Amino acid sequence: MRTFTRLLSVVVVTLLFTTTASADHLSAKYLFAARMNGAQEVPSVSTNALGLGFFYLNDTRDTLCFEMTATGLSGSIMGIHIHDGAMGTNGGVLVNLSTYVTGNRIKGTLSGSALSSSLIQKMFAGQLYLNLHTAANMNGEIRGQILPEEDKAMSLMLNGGNEVPAVTTNARGLAFFMLQKHEGKLTFNVVADGLSGAITGAHLHKAVAGVNGPVVQDLSSFISGNRISGSVDPSMYLTALKGDSLYINIHTSANPGGEIRGQLMMENYLHFDAMMDEAQETTPVTGSNTGIGEATLKLNYTFDTLWYEAQVNDLSGAITGAHFHKGEAGTSGGVVVAIPSGNINGNVISGMITGSALADSFVSDLLSGTIYLNVHTSMNANGEVRGQVYRTFREGYTYHLNGAQEVPEVTSGASGTGMVSIDRDQSSAHYMMVFDNLTGFSAAHFHNNVSGMNGGVMYGIGSNHANGGIFGYWTENDAMTPFTKAMSNKFRKDSVYVNVHTSANANGEIRGDVKRTQCNAIPTAINSIKELSIETKLYPNPTNYNATLEISASERATTDITVYDMTGRSVIRTETRLHTGMNKIDIATGNLTPGLYTVQIRNTNGQKTLKLTKQ
Repeated sequence: MRTFTRLLSVVVVTLLFTTTASADHLSAKYLFAARMNGAQEVPSVSTNALGLGFFYLNDTRDTLCFEMTATGLSGSIMGIHIHDGAMGTNGGVLVNLSTYVTGNRIKGTLSGSALSSSLIQKMFAGQLYLNLHTAANMNGEIRGQILPEEDKAMSLMLNGGNEVPAVTTNARGLAFFMLQKHEGKLTFNVVADGLSGAITGAHLHKAVAGVNGPVVQDLSSFISGNRISGSVDPSMYLTALKGDSLYINIHTSANPGGEIRGQLMMENYLHFDAMMDEAQETTPVTGSNTGIGEATLKLNYTFDTLWYEAQVNDLSGAITGAHFHKGEAGTSGGVVVAIPSGNINGNVISGMITGSALADSFVSDLLSGTIYLNVHTSMNANGEVRGQVYRTFREGYTYHLNGAQEVPEVTSGASGTGMVSIDRDQSSAHYMMVFDNLTGFSAAHFHNNVSGMNGGVMYGIGSNHANGGIFGYWTENDAMTPFTKAMSNKFRKDSVYVNVHTSANANGEIRGDVKRTQCNAIPTAINSIKELSIETKLYPNPTNYNATLEISASERATTDITVYDMTGRSVIRTETRLHTGMNKIDIATGNLTPGLYTVQIRNTNGQKTLKLTKQ
C-alpha cells in the first residue's frame, strides 16, 4: 500500500509540474497595449471611433517601440500624447507622439532621455494613458489606458493570527494565485507546514481582512497532502477577488473553523512563482521522497529590489542551503544568487536581492524562465526540492496589417495594427487589432504559415468584429478549437498570420505576419557591430518620392530595414519581401522632411548602413 501511495504521489507531482513546465516560450521583453475609445475620455465622448496602440519594451528597458492605428475618427489626427493619469482621471502630457503621425497611424521608437525611468515605472503600474485629439474634439476624441499584458497575481502568507478569532499555532502556509487576463480562470498553488494534523478542508471565503465571510469556492478536492493546487472559474465572485475581499481558509480536525488563513490581495509588482518538488531535480533524491514547496517573488517597478518567499514541507532533514541557479527545466546550471543562511528559518526562506546581485542579466533570465530555486539538505547535497521560476507577464507578439503582405500582394489603402499575448502556461491568447480604410469586412482568421506563404485557417475571429476593431480571447475552453501548446508553438515559430477578408478581396485584403517583435536599442557605434557583406542597391538617390532597396537573395528572409533621421529617431521600418528582395521605401507617405537619412539593414549576422537623401 505504501508503494502504491508513493507511486500515486509521483504521478500527481509529475502532472502538476508538466503544466507549469510548459512555460518554455518566454522571452525577456514586455508588451503593453492601449485599447482606445471615446468612453474612456473624461468626460466621455460619443463616437464609434476606435484605436489600438501597442508598446514593446526591450529587456534592457532602454528602447520602447510603439505602433498605433485609429479608425472612424471625426477628422484628421491633430495630436496624440502619452498622459500621466489613472483610468478615469485626466493628467498632464508626458510624451508628445504627434511627430510620428502618418495618416491614422503612428509608429516609432523612444529611447534615451525620452524614455525615463519614471515613465517606465508608471507604464508598469498602469498609470499612463494614450490620448488622440481631433479638431472636433480638441481635448481628446479617443483614449486608452496603457496596460501591461499580464495575468494578475496574488502572493500571500497564511497563519493562525489571521483567523478570526486568532488561532495559536506554529503552522504557516504560502500561496500563489493567478487570475488569467480573460478572467475566466484562477490558478493556485498553496503549501502548508506545521499543521496540527491533516488538512480536512480548504475554501475561499468572501470578506475583507479581519472579518469572517461565507464560502464562495470549495477547494477541498484539490488537496494532496499539504499541497492545494489547481484552477477554478472565479466568475461568481470576480468582483470580490478584484476588490481584495477574498481569503483562503485551511481547516484541520483540531481547528474546524480554520487553522491558518490568508487574504488575497493584488499588488503592483512584477510577479513570479515556482512550484517546487523532487521531480524537477536532475539527480536522484533519497530520503523522504515526498518533499514539496512553493516560492513567490516580487520585483518592484524600479527594478532595484526583488523579494522572495518560500515554504517547503516534508524534507528529509533541515535545509542546509538554498540558491537561485541558471538553467532551463530539466537541466542543471550554476548558482547565480546564493541565499544567505540567515534568510532560512526552519522550512521558511525569506529575503530580498538588491544591488549588484540583482543584475540585469539575472532579471532577464527570470523573465525567460531560465532560473530555478534549489533547496539542499544533508541527505541530498545536490538538491532535494527544486522549482522553475516563471513570471505572470504574458509573452507578446505584434503585427502590422497591409495588402503588401498578402500572397499575391493586394493593392489596398487599408492598414492596421494588432497584437497577441499568450500566458505562461500557453492556455490562452489575448488578441486585439484595429484597421482603417478597409473596403468592407466579411471575415478574419488566424492562419498557419510563415511570411510569404499562404496556409490554412487556425481560428476564426471575425465574429468579434465591430467598427473596424477585433478584440477577444482564444482559450483552452473554446468549444470548436481549443487553444493548446501546439497553437502557441506556431506563434513562437513566427508561423501565424492574421488575414482580413472583404467582398472585393475574398482571399484577403490585408494581412499581418505575427512575430515576437525585436525592439532593440539604436546602435550608437556602427563599428561595434559586425558589418554585413551583402550586395545592395538603393535607387534613385536623392529622391523626393520613393526609393527602392534591393537586397541579395541570401539575406532576404531575416533582414529588417529601418530608416533613421539624424536625431536617431526611427521614421520608417519594414522587412524584406521574401519573393523578390525588392523593397520600396515610401518617402512620400512617411512625410519626411528634406535632408539626410540613414538606412540600416540589420539581421542576426550584423548590419549595413546606407545614406539616403530626401530632396
